Amino acid sequence: MVNEIERNNIINDVLIPSLQRLYEMDYFNICIGVSERNICARLAHHMEIIMHRNNNYSGYFADVEYNRMNDGSMKHYDNSQKVSPDMVADLILHKRNAERNMLAVEMKRWNNYNKRKDDRERLKSVVSSPKDGKDDCVYDTTLGAFIIYSEEKVLVEFYGKMNGEGDWIGEIEFICRLEGNKCLSLEIIREDWK
Repeated sequence: MVNEIERNNIINDVLIPSLQRLYEMDYFNICIGVSERNICARLAHHMEIIMHRNNNYSGYFADVEYNRMNDGSMKHYDNSQKVSPDMVADLILHKRNAERNMLAVEMKRWNNYNKRKDDRERLKSVVSSPKDGKDDCVYDTTLGAFIIYSEEKVLVEFYGKMNGEGDWIGEIEFICRLEGNKCLSLEIIREDWK
């Protein structure tokens, strides 16, 4: 089971403030529909700024499209196939050369339904316990977050370990409070936790 204090720290100290900064500073990019990769990179930028201001996260990095294990080999995730597919999360928070990631993030624009099932499967896999014979796969990530965003709202689905398996553990929905064409803040309108 996900440590609730650790989970809440990641969400409240890093993820929510970073989403706030993203919407305050990069709202124009969201509105004009720049690529999800750009939005993800901007979120990573804001995460690093926030983490480096907080001594609890010294040594952590927010890396986009990070695809390597510590030995330089490709990362994989366990999808119950004989050959595990390459693992490339949109964004991870981690200490480089550490065994365990803090947060894995997948992002999709609200109207992009392409491969959402795959993204959720990947997040469930990376937060689960290690499986025998799958030592080339990413496991034990503290928390997974699937961020679905638009100009008006954001939904963040969270995935964590439950009895050794990755599972949905909750979600937070935000609305964007606007003034003209500028986002003033994201406000939580709904939380649902297991």
